[in-house]
Amino acid sequence: MTEIEAFPSSYRVARERLLEAVSRVSTRLPVLVDSRSLMTRGPDGETLALDFIVLGARQPTRALVVSSGTHGGEGYLGSAVQLLVAQRLLPSLVLAPDQAVILLHAINPYGYAWHRRVNEDNIDLNRNFRQDFDPTACHPDYVELYDVMNPTDLDPEREKSRWARLDEFITRHGMRHFQQVFSEGQYRFPAGLQFGGQAQARSTRHLLSLVSEYFVSAKSLSWLDFHTGLGESGACELISGAVPTDPGLHYAQSIWSDPVRSAAGGESLSTPLHGLLDRGIAGALPAGCRFGMAFAEYGTHPLDRVTRALRADNWLHHHGDRNDPVGREIDAEMIEAFCPASPDWRQQTARHGVGLVEQALATLSRPVRADG
Repeated sequence: MTEIEAFPSSYRVARERLLEAVSRVSTRLPVLVDSRSLMTRGPDGETLALDFIVLGARQPTRALVVSSGTHGGEGYLGSAVQLLVAQRLLPSLVLAPDQAVILLHAINPYGYAWHRRVNEDNIDLNRNFRQDFDPTACHPDYVELYDVMNPTDLDPEREKSRWARLDEFITRHGMRHFQQVFSEGQYRFPAGLQFGGQAQARSTRHLLSLVSEYFVSAKSLSWLDFHTGLGESGACELISGAVPTDPGLHYAQSIWSDPVRSAAGGESLSTPLHGLLDRGIAGALPAGCRFGMAFAEYGTHPLDRVTRALRADNWLHHHGDRNDPVGREIDAEMIEAFCPASPDWRQQTARHGVGLVEQALATLSRPVRADG
């Protein structure tokens, strides 16, 4: 299968193909599939589930996780990489008795199936990994721009006025500041963009439970989570939510040849964010476990186009009809914004993604040092 062919047409197809590919290696590697299903269903009535596919030791000392679909509709690339890993790397993979490779498919299966970045409760899961929630937490400039970023209609004249107001804000404060306001995560407006929730979401609880159960004996864990939408088209940046002095960031930087940049330290294309997945996992691991994680972020289209797609999708979910012509157009634009149809983009990103997994696999054989 080529890189382009590995891209699925839907969440359901992605899930079925990956589970089938993994079953083919079960004759030579121990395989366990722990699926945590949601109460909601997909557009065709299909089951929506986090599939935690363990190859190797059930409670490993050393492990690699490759995850996809944290941001739902961004899951196409991650699924393609996972399928290619299952087909190209797993058949010849040799694991020690204490090692495991885990393919975690669709952390946010609802968003993946319905082409949304958020879950069934409009929650951005990558802002939801926290223990304490303040329902008033929100950047003051987000409050000021709320009606601009979360319109109740798409009337052309009112939209023209809203975008003029947004352009004026960016001219006055700069694009980087707008990105911070728009992206950091807010906990005040459940119907607004970048809502981080007011409690841990079901998928968040499922994932933290899986981490606590399977990594209770872990001494070394590397983790690669695939994302799309930010940056130059086809380019990849490896991002960490850890501060620059965190030993976990240093460990992640030792795994991949590409630099791993700290969003918290202002080194990344991403601004500092709240409630990140990697920070939640770090808190759930046993004391002393050496943990290195990177968000592999692949650029798709200019930030303005991606922002417009997200904004229209949020309007559609709360005020529109997914089945009318406007709804179908918005839905199609969401797919394009996070998974471009370009064959060159798909080949380039999937090939690079498999290479990142190969580099991470090499770290499984490194000795675990007491000093981390």
